[in-house]
Amino acid sequence: MLILLCNRGILTSGFGLWPEPGVGGVLREEGIMRKVVVISGVVLSLGVVCLAGYGGVSGAAEYPCLIGSMALMQIEGVADAVRPEIAVVVDGGKRHQTIEGFGTCLVAWVGRFRDLYRTEEFQRIYVEGVGCNMLRVNMWGPTYERPTEDWRGISCEDFDMDADGGRPRIFVDFGLGIRKIDPRVKIIGTVWSPPAWMKVNQSITDKRSGAIRAASYGTINNRVDPKYFRHFCKWMVEYVKLHDKMGVPFYAVSPGNEVQFTQSFESCVWDGKDFAAIVIMLREMLNAEGYKHVKIFGPETMTSHLYEGGTGSYVDMIKGNAGALAALDVFATHGYEDGVKGEMSATSSRQFWELIAEAGKPFWITEGGTGNHDWPSPIHQGIGNAIHNALVAGNCSAFVPWQITEGKPSIHAMMVMDKYTPKTYTAMHYSRFIRPGAQRIDAEPGFGAVQVGAFLHEANGDVTVVAINPGEQAETLSLVFRNLEGPALLKAYRTSASENLQEVGEVRVRDSRAEFRMTPQSIVTFSGKARPQSP
Repeated sequence: MLILLCNRGILTSGFGLWPEPGVGGVLREEGIMRKVVVISGVVLSLGVVCLAGYGGVSGAAEYPCLIGSMALMQIEGVADAVRPEIAVVVDGGKRHQTIEGFGTCLVAWVGRFRDLYRTEEFQRIYVEGVGCNMLRVNMWGPTYERPTEDWRGISCEDFDMDADGGRPRIFVDFGLGIRKIDPRVKIIGTVWSPPAWMKVNQSITDKRSGAIRAASYGTINNRVDPKYFRHFCKWMVEYVKLHDKMGVPFYAVSPGNEVQFTQSFESCVWDGKDFAAIVIMLREMLNAEGYKHVKIFGPETMTSHLYEGGTGSYVDMIKGNAGALAALDVFATHGYEDGVKGEMSATSSRQFWELIAEAGKPFWITEGGTGNHDWPSPIHQGIGNAIHNALVAGNCSAFVPWQITEGKPSIHAMMVMDKYTPKTYTAMHYSRFIRPGAQRIDAEPGFGAVQVGAFLHEANGDVTVVAINPGEQAETLSLVFRNLEGPALLKAYRTSASENLQEVGEVRVRDSRAEFRMTPQSIVTFSGKARPQSP
């Protein structure tokens, strides 16, 4: 480190003299900002400090120094006072995906959870606390257990929504409650297994776990009998109709949960050819029954399984079938490595997006693990990284992991019963501030020592920037705004080892630039008002 001593102050690159110890400042040299700090008459800088006389230094005459009193010394073992700042350009002129929302599924098979979900307090936690605006429903096969040879005879009037202790009913009850709080909540539904009588194995489960490849079922018979394909689609349409009548209409539905995998729990495999065929058939039936507006999503396989016969092959079969591609509204995957362990990398999200980008369809993550609860796990391969990678690397429009809550800390749930954890607060940095209709805008670089994503909600006039510093050292983040009118002021909210989504102050934006010190191992949301710059 070079230290420049001056008996009257500190002369830097011609921009001024800091005569008092403890004063921090910014050195601007050829458009580059460099941090400096004065300690006992010493300027510490990570950049180059001008060793000046009078000549060639702007401002030298105004702030004369006694050159003879200067000494240039090399000090060993002195740490840099300030790390180089991280400059991120937030460009409102470069738009990406439109955000549809955040949500989860429910533990519908346990009575105490059903009781919790029916309380208004928990419904408000889901919508107003965590900020969820989507709910994933299990379209439950045992609602209709009567074999019906004529598919046209299947009617929602005969569905048993109290089957299995009320598993189907809790989604209706909870959906009604959260839509009372916010009528804009979107309900999406997935079929784990259709009624057992429609399947080759006559069961909603398999005896063991296994997998198929997209091109063939192999020996696995946990699948729909082709003679009942129309019955399956009609049952789904009637499920949509019943939810509509009960006041919790579906926004979108999926024919299959993890269609490549057979499980000892409710499951049903589809090969690529049959999945494409069923999507076409379902679209035709939905349209015929007046539900053209209900979207179809799938195939809900693993984001990272892009090997031959895996997710990539399903996508290729859909893209290669004009009818199926037209019928499918949204490509959806699950964020797991193996169906249990969460898979959260930016690489898999980016690669999947590159696979589907040309199709012009949105990308949703509709299930996945979300990591541990204790700090700093939520920003170390945890839910913060999962959301950032999905939204920024994968252009994901909806993030709907597995569960909102469980009875103890779990990698599958965001809360513990009705209690928030650091994991919950980390998710809220996104779900509470990035509202449906916001568009992701450029924030470059988005990946580095600090991970940054930016979003503009033009209708509401909101700009949101979320930044993660997973490292053990503080970082100075400089946000440079382009093609935006405003913001003039940003409110900063931080979660760290000692804070839970705590408002930590206001950040002034001057000359389209805002600076903020990112404390070690923290996530910060900056919220302000802005609009696109007029032409």
